[in-house]
Amino acid sequence: MNERSKKGHFSFSKRERISEKKIIDSLFSSGNKFSVYPFDVRFLNQDENSDSISKVLITVSSSKVKSAVKRNLLKRRIKESYRINKNIISNKSLMIAFIYISEEIFKFLVINKAIKKILKKLSELWVEFYVLIHQVLFVQ
Repeated sequence: MNERSKKGHFSFSKRERISEKKIIDSLFSSGNKFSVYPFDVRFLNQDENSDSISKVLITVSSSKVKSAVKRNLLKRRIKESYRINKNIISNKSLMIAFIYISEEIFKFLVINKAIKKILKKLSELWVEFYVLIHQVLFVQ
């Protein structure tokens, strides 16, 4: 069982979701961005005083995917893939927005592969960021 969650490591609780408009605005205005098809990803490091749980926003545009049923299907697939693979970025406090940019409805395996690639890249970027911060703080 995960020490941060009573439900265990493979849960996707309300605490892990981004729902505040203020946080979403800061994520899109000052967050970093990269793309792994079929996603655009925005991410931002959380404050030092916040808990060490990464928080996620999942969005599928209604202009790209017209049917609400298909949008919800894609969001369920993305959430499930994140839930299974979030251990790749465990103990890193990030705010992440997964923005689905394709008009095509991909199968779970394709989405899962892309989410794994995104989480690995985020993990590497997070490590690089903290190495840089420690060099700046402790070299002077």
